[in-house]
Amino acid sequence: MQLTTSQLQSKHKALVDALKRGEKVEITYHGRILGVVHPALPTAVDIKAQEVAMADFFGMHRDASIDTVEDELRAIRSNRRGLRDL
Repeated sequence: MQLTTSQLQSKHKALVDALKRGEKVEITYHGRILGVVHPALPTAVDIKAQEVAMADFFGMHRDASIDTVEDELRAIRSNRRGLRDL
């Protein structure tokens, strides 16, 4: 499919539809090809790798001595209160 640069604004739905069908779209300007838009390649999602990465990320502080977020915040805020008394 070919679209001119002036048609991009008025026929953007045609561009999206062509990409959904897996077609490449050539963008022309004064009769010359300015660029080519290709549909995105499908990506294979590795569910197991995602679960492992999320477990590592969300458990990054599991070795810390604080049990809960509330305890962490209480410890941080207690230091602030002590500084106000000075």
